Amino acid sequence: MTYPTLGSESAIATVTCTTLFFFITAIVYALRKADGSFMMPLEFFNSVKTPNVHWLSAKNSLPWRQVGLSYFAGGMGAWVYYGSTEMGANTRLSWWGVFGYTMGSTSPALLLIAIAPAIKKFVGDKNGFSVTDFALQRFGRLTQLVAAFMSVMCMFISLCAELGSIANVATLFADRTSYTRKVVLCVVALVTMSYTMAAGFPASVITDRIQGVMIISFMLFFAIFLMAENPVTPSEMDSVSHSRTSGFVVMVTLIIAIISAELFNAGQWQRVYAAKSTVDLRKGLALGAGLIFIVIWFFGVLGVVAAAKYNDDFNAYTKFHYLAYFYLVENLAKGWHFIVLIFATSLCVSSVDSIQNGLTSVMYRDIKKFGLPVNSVRVVCLALNIGAIVVAADKIDVLSLFLMVDLVCAVAAPALYLGMIRKDVNKFIVAPTEFGSLMGVVSGVLAVIIQGAILNLDGAWTDTYGAVHSTKAVAELAPPIVHRAQGAAGNFWLPDGTTIEGGGLQAFGGVRTLSTFILAVCFSAFGTMFFSFLDVTVRGDASRKPFIQLPFDEPVTDTRNPAPLEYEPGEKPAEEEVADAAKPAAKV
Repeated sequence: MTYPTLGSESAIATVTCTTLFFFITAIVYALRKADGSFMMPLEFFNSVKTPNVHWLSAKNSLPWRQVGLSYFAGGMGAWVYYGSTEMGANTRLSWWGVFGYTMGSTSPALLLIAIAPAIKKFVGDKNGFSVTDFALQRFGRLTQLVAAFMSVMCMFISLCAELGSIANVATLFADRTSYTRKVVLCVVALVTMSYTMAAGFPASVITDRIQGVMIISFMLFFAIFLMAENPVTPSEMDSVSHSRTSGFVVMVTLIIAIISAELFNAGQWQRVYAAKSTVDLRKGLALGAGLIFIVIWFFGVLGVVAAAKYNDDFNAYTKFHYLAYFYLVENLAKGWHFIVLIFATSLCVSSVDSIQNGLTSVMYRDIKKFGLPVNSVRVVCLALNIGAIVVAADKIDVLSLFLMVDLVCAVAAPALYLGMIRKDVNKFIVAPTEFGSLMGVVSGVLAVIIQGAILNLDGAWTDTYGAVHSTKAVAELAPPIVHRAQGAAGNFWLPDGTTIEGGGLQAFGGVRTLSTFILAVCFSAFGTMFFSFLDVTVRGDASRKPFIQLPFDEPVTDTRNPAPLEYEPGEKPAEEEVADAAKPAAKV
């Protein structure tokens, strides 16, 4: 049996029915009241019309198991069919590539275990639930705008990549590819947006629980079945199992890249603020990290199995690494292809609804403060979803999209999160100021552009397959082409090309790509600390204040004398609890 195996109508119907199942689940959950009864239509309409903070964040309400399953499902997506399997199928990357993708996907949760409780306490219960709220509380409005831009761009590109991935999977099974792609993009984007806009973040959490169980159950069962249907010998596995420098480079690159992007993922920060307590937060993130590790490693192993079975085809370019998983599935009975498509849709929906909720969280608080209609958030989210459909229809390579946004986030992540340093260490190492933070971002951007100038880049072009090239001539070998960036700025697209990597090797596995990420992070961090020192030296006390202070903004905490962190119930020092208990009860 060869692709397409299902036909356009069957593929579209499968994606639509799966997405509608989660739509119905979310709406039914949203209709249910705390006492177990259900809202009447008018009551539900009124609750949807005026969303509240719980609708947006489910703040301080989730136990650790729900945090873990929600973080896990929100971090998954249809991209897992391509990412780590491509690493495993490429013998130049092999097990190092698989381990790198696995650790890269797991490491953000491990980092959040260390830093998220402190950030959550610093922001406080009343001051927000997103990465942008930390930027505002710690630095000021300008840094908040930078963080908001990075967060929205990160989630928008992730949304494009997610929609593109499920469209790629569906069209693989369909005969009318262009028609199927457009319909699938619209169905997944608009149906998920319908229930996230109506039911909010709590409904996303309930669908995450179902999707998390589905993903784990299907994976464990399907792993055994797929391995049995695609037997390979130990000698075949040994022949494609390598430990090479290029694979190690990919591992380090992926860890830096994915951490940088996930630190701006407002959808995952919502789960941080939704945890009941610090204990629930840390245990939930640990559970989510463990589940992500298992799933990504599973797909990576399947990529190595595909390399063992089809190594000659990969070397002859009659088969392609990024489709490794689907070559293993191709000869299964037709019914299995329906199941694979259902599973892919579930993966996609679990990620898309998290991104959509994250997009609303970035803007919600300030829209209320500025006195704008709350439903403006929904209008903006709709516009971003329509934009994502247009971009996803363009068929840009998923890895190229992710790497570009990862690099942009890498220039800003150190500048923002060094803000966790809230006291001057000495007269040279001072707590970062808003000017220092902004100049850290500028320093990171300049480092990437200067490297592009040194490499004499012409720009960045994508060919008909979505691959990014550093020279127009190379891209024109597979027309039509699209000009993505001009001159040295094309370095942000991390283009391939013989002029850069040598022999047409992927930029993804090149030392240059790793060096670009390292330059971005190091210059951003150095710029932040250096310009903060200059700022304090020149402006003195004024450097501790934000550049812009709106009438309704709360004062930014003086970094030299940080305000005490807010404690969760049961976490206050004993003397404070005694003092609280001695206070007279308020009159009703």
